[in-house]
Amino acid sequence: MASLLSEWAANAQDLFANRLRPGHVEFAMLVYQPLAYWLVAGFYDILDTLKLPFTERYKVVRRDPGRPNTITRSQVIIRVLLQQAIQIALNLVLFVVDKDMCAVGPAGPQSLALRASRFVLGMYIMDTWQYWIHRWVHVNTFLYKHLHSVHHTLNIPYAYGALYNSILEGFLLDTLGGVVSLYGAGLDCETSTALFVFGYIKTVLDHCNYRGPINPLHSLFPNSAAYHDVHHDVRGIKMNFSQPFFTHWDWLLGTFMDPNGIHLTVEELKAQQEEKAKTQKDKKKQ
Repeated sequence: MASLLSEWAANAQDLFANRLRPGHVEFAMLVYQPLAYWLVAGFYDILDTLKLPFTERYKVVRRDPGRPNTITRSQVIIRVLLQQAIQIALNLVLFVVDKDMCAVGPAGPQSLALRASRFVLGMYIMDTWQYWIHRWVHVNTFLYKHLHSVHHTLNIPYAYGALYNSILEGFLLDTLGGVVSLYGAGLDCETSTALFVFGYIKTVLDHCNYRGPINPLHSLFPNSAAYHDVHHDVRGIKMNFSQPFFTHWDWLLGTFMDPNGIHLTVEELKAQQEEKAKTQKDKKKQ
């Protein structure tokens, strides 16, 4: 035990002295995920603030919006930052305990193909983990009341609320889900960083409540902002558990709910804008 602690202490010293610097993959794993999260979420928050006519017509808006959100945006920001701090701390622990986890493999076409296949495998592992944990915290009333109900105080999702969870749920769903994907798919640190950054961005896009072209991935994945918004509606709260990439588990296990018809179309939102502009113009004439 003493020798193991000495080894970990030496690993920690090397990590903080040499590897947590720009240009090192360990630095990328710690920094790029939260950086991507806040950059993308900040962009959509600016759009929400500006409410430009062109972007507003591509919003995902329910025909029946339901109850408003019951928490403040500052509460959301603080909770998300805390969860990201926990994820960073866990990564640091992994770097110390498993010193070779970021050993760089052989370069070349073969390793690139292997990394690509493991990236896709990691996507499926992440989806599988998140589906079952997500479904579990809904089906179990105790877990829903004490854990997952926190996330559903966001009845109307928005971009930087994507990781707003209770701390324990965030650890189970997102943090451990990342660890399972990393080791389950046999990812190296470069590939896992790419997967986790992509997963972060995809999760933000699924909560931003915009369609394409404002949301560039909306039509590329079956699991979209409209699809996930159904789950935040009281009518679909026990449906559409899949996240963040695919919907196959919902299809296979009878928890799929089609978002078509639940939201206003782009044409309907455009017509509402034109009617509102006409009404304002008529008022000015009076």
